[in-house]
Amino acid sequence: MPANRPAIPRELDRKVRVEAGHRCAIPHCRMPLIEIAHIQPWAKVKCHEFENLIALCPTCHTLFDRGDIDRKSVLHYKARLSPFSPYALAEHPDHIDLLVAYQKFRVSIAMWLDAARAFTVAKQQGAGADEGRRIFRAAGDAAMEASHARLYLAAESPPLVAKAADQIMNAAVWGTCTTMGRPVPGEFLHLKPATDALPALWANLEHEVHEVLNAPAWKKVKLMPQRPYYVDELDEGQRQGSDSRSPNR
Repeated sequence: MPANRPAIPRELDRKVRVEAGHRCAIPHCRMPLIEIAHIQPWAKVKCHEFENLIALCPTCHTLFDRGDIDRKSVLHYKARLSPFSPYALAEHPDHIDLLVAYQKFRVSIAMWLDAARAFTVAKQQGAGADEGRRIFRAAGDAAMEASHARLYLAAESPPLVAKAADQIMNAAVWGTCTTMGRPVPGEFLHLKPATDALPALWANLEHEVHEVLNAPAWKKVKLMPQRPYYVDELDEGQRQGSDSRSPNR
């Protein structure tokens, strides 16, 4: 590494490693000993950016640097690492439900935090009562959607992923209540997260998701019927059951 090149920031380094599941990003390699490589060379870009960094083992890194692995291939390997890319979905068909639930959870949490900030900005700018109530309701709706998304993710994932999602939900509750100047619900008071905990918590959740993707498909227990039952069907079944026990039959 050139003497005048700054080190990759610790959080960025961790994010790149988590993205690759702490293994070489090249699918047929997947060695656990890794280095962080620049896809476009440092001499050209002069910066460290997540989109331009990839985890490679020392051997693959050397092969890439000397041209035995071309840059276009490495860009494809980088694209495959996204759990929502077509490559990942094609490679992990047994985990599509988990990936969809993870994406829904991530988007809903972001929308909830944005709604809380919007409420605070409107309040600071002296929004009218009607406008304030509208934005407050929007934040409440976003919170409910995030709660549903957390339950959906928990239903589609093993315990460690569900636990990591719960930690993010807890941090989001504290963050939005603080932002909006509202009291934290009692059940969350003893779970106060560290200041600015969300980036590390998201990194942990991403790591757990990648661990699932790199393992055999998680077997879920089906607790719901294959299709919903309707009220009239249940009533009919109860009537038939009563008739069958009738002494007149």
